[in-house]
Amino acid sequence: MDDLLITELKQLQKEYGDILLDATKHIFQKDTNAILDEINVFWHRKKKLVGCVLENLSKPYDTYLFTAATILDISDYEHYPFLCLGGYHIWDDPIYGYIKMVTASPNEQFNEQIKAQIFNTIHDNIQILNSLDGKILILPVRMLSGTEPSLIHEAAMQAFLSLFRENLTFEMYREMYSTIDDIVFNLKDGMEKYVILGDMDSGIALKERFSRYKKSAELPLQADSSDATIFWFSVYGFLAQVFDILLTCIQYQLVPYIRYSVAFKYLIIISGNFKDNDEISEMIFKSVIAHILHQTFDKEIYSQFTIDQLIESVKSYNFEQQLFSTLKSEGITLELPALQKTAEIIDQQLRLCFSGKLS
Repeated sequence: MDDLLITELKQLQKEYGDILLDATKHIFQKDTNAILDEINVFWHRKKKLVGCVLENLSKPYDTYLFTAATILDISDYEHYPFLCLGGYHIWDDPIYGYIKMVTASPNEQFNEQIKAQIFNTIHDNIQILNSLDGKILILPVRMLSGTEPSLIHEAAMQAFLSLFRENLTFEMYREMYSTIDDIVFNLKDGMEKYVILGDMDSGIALKERFSRYKKSAELPLQADSSDATIFWFSVYGFLAQVFDILLTCIQYQLVPYIRYSVAFKYLIIISGNFKDNDEISEMIFKSVIAHILHQTFDKEIYSQFTIDQLIESVKSYNFEQQLFSTLKSEGITLELPALQKTAEIIDQQLRLCFSGKLS
């Protein structure tokens, strides 16, 4: 990336930080919608610059995109494992997407929750901008990617309807199904385990999982929505999210860094559609390793280092190359992930990376 683009990127991050800081100062003086409009307008104005940055930031699949998350909690050292892989790191800012949700939802209680989440994320974003000195870029990548919404919708809808025995259209689904019993009865054999609703064991019967999910989830739907509507909205929503992530990352040759287990599981399910494409399979493999790294990273051990010390150790040891070289030598692939062995290799390589520095 040339010096002029780097300068513009730094200025972009500063301007966004100023807007976020102004939002925190005027939360109780300004109408919430006016604050959200300012953020919305800012990113619309910067859309071309963001696209230029993403196209020229790094070599293919050397930038990791922390996505499908509400916050990146640096007070809990979530950025430490994130910064262990890749040359560049982007936080896929969800605020812009939340704004679109609020404008489309008829559920006021849901809208108030989303607005509260927006302000939590604003504070976290300010902390990232002030504390990390550009080590993590904040960009609403998926919202500005230009990925055709109709393509995402079509892919997610096709995947959703393929869960059922009958050859359905969505209109048929709405007419024929109402209760969760209707849905469970008409799913293809073995499909229950591929329906993920929150962080619940897929071994629990789908009807029970749905009941728990329905009670706990606040959704942007009418209060009297049927089980079939809630089921469709939830599963379709996860599928659309993951297709959006995949298509965006393919477009800009990024690696999706997904902490959220539900989104990650749907990513693995959908990845089967790309098994014949070596480049995409390699991207997904990197994403799998990143997820395992995040879930197994020992914050208690590595938080003793400053962020600069961590980055220097990762670079000098060439951690990512060493890790993937070891995984390859052990025969670990996307098709043969060997989760426990992978976790052990990640831990081994981290300890070698910080060898002689651990207290």
